[in-house]
Amino acid sequence: MDALPQDVVAALDNVVVCVEDDSEDGDKLGEYLGVPRIERLTEDVLLPDRIVLYQVAIEEECEHDEERVAEEIRRTLWHEIAHHLGWDEDTLEEAEQKRGW
Repeated sequence: MDALPQDVVAALDNVVVCVEDDSEDGDKLGEYLGVPRIERLTEDVLLPDRIVLYQVAIEEECEHDEERVAEEIRRTLWHEIAHHLGWDEDTLEEAEQKRGW
């Protein structure tokens, strides 16, 4: 989280980030489970949304290289936060270019 832009991290609302061994289908690196902020009908959300990072898939994708794993975690977390914020792929790409990623 420290490697991400703090203005974006501050925009997280009622979200928990967790790490699980692997997804059921095994090919996902992460996923957002919830209702994007722009689609919510009320501010009164009872359960937190979840961002899940899949440890085994990320480690295998990066061939267990520590630096690559750290970068993939940042990239995957960034992508899932974008889902939470309701960003489309164009908005996500613009934000990445703005930050030089």
